[in-house]
Amino acid sequence: MSRLLAATTAAALLSAGAVQAADGCGAETHMRFGETRAYFSDTLAVCRPDGYCSVVVALPDPSGRAAWRQQLRVARPSPGADHLVELAAADPMPVAGAMNFTTPGQTVDPGPWLVPTSPGANEYRVSDPILTRSLVSGLRRQRIARWNYQSPEGPAEAYFSLNGMTAALNWIDCRGAGVQS
Repeated sequence: MSRLLAATTAAALLSAGAVQAADGCGAETHMRFGETRAYFSDTLAVCRPDGYCSVVVALPDPSGRAAWRQQLRVARPSPGADHLVELAAADPMPVAGAMNFTTPGQTVDPGPWLVPTSPGANEYRVSDPILTRSLVSGLRRQRIARWNYQSPEGPAEAYFSLNGMTAALNWIDCRGAGVQS
């Protein structure tokens, strides 16, 4: 009877996505929403079965109205593809205007290279590949980043802790190279 109970418990945990396992890329992973996920300090790394992987730092919304206030995402749309850098804000929402992104030693005014991912969106992507490579390089070396933008309420800023960024980027690169559990 205990084997049946153990098998039932294991099946329930697998279906809930709560089982964690070490993978070949050196992280404890779990499945959720059909994705393989790993946490690195305050950074979440995610890979989907179609090969899309991303690293996300999301700032919580203290009001509880949204799951997060602002988000920094670095993605690889497919294994070996160039990185994408995206910034999103739920509260306060960004409006068109001056935006900049700062890490210690590097302030970037993305200007025309920070474009909405869709009309009226609250999510922006860096469209210049050289700037994107520079930003990803800076994110790997630093421990904090700041995004300043205009909102309907006035100037807004978000501080992203990058404590797990390097490990998370290394993990999605490893997963994209085909090393998986």
